[in-house]
Amino acid sequence: MKNLTDKRKNSKSGMTLIEVLVATVLLVMGLATFLASFSSVQRVSVTTDHRMEAMHRAREVLESVMAQPYESPALYTGSHNLSGASYTVTLASGYVTTKDITVTVPWTNPTGNTTHNINLKGSMAKCIH
Repeated sequence: MKNLTDKRKNSKSGMTLIEVLVATVLLVMGLATFLASFSSVQRVSVTTDHRMEAMHRAREVLESVMAQPYESPALYTGSHNLSGASYTVTLASGYVTTKDITVTVPWTNPTGNTTHNINLKGSMAKCIH
């Protein structure tokens, strides 16, 4: 019996080197995954901000064009350019006193450097203006 209690006193409790290495590798892998998700979220956030800015600009242009009188030169049929945007006015098919307005605003995706367009449409009738 004495021999068994001596072994317990002399044995050291703790983790082996292999256990420490495995725990370290798992911790590093988890931390790397966690930090990579932050980078991904930031890219998505920046892209969404650019797209929302373009949508806001398109809405501003559409509202300002639709605030014009029906016979205004700004509402002549055809294409019109503004700074950072363009819009097209067409007569609505089947309704000769209704004009369709399509606003196009380009925006660049900063993560891929690709250009996209936001298109916003509206209609206005002569009898309302």
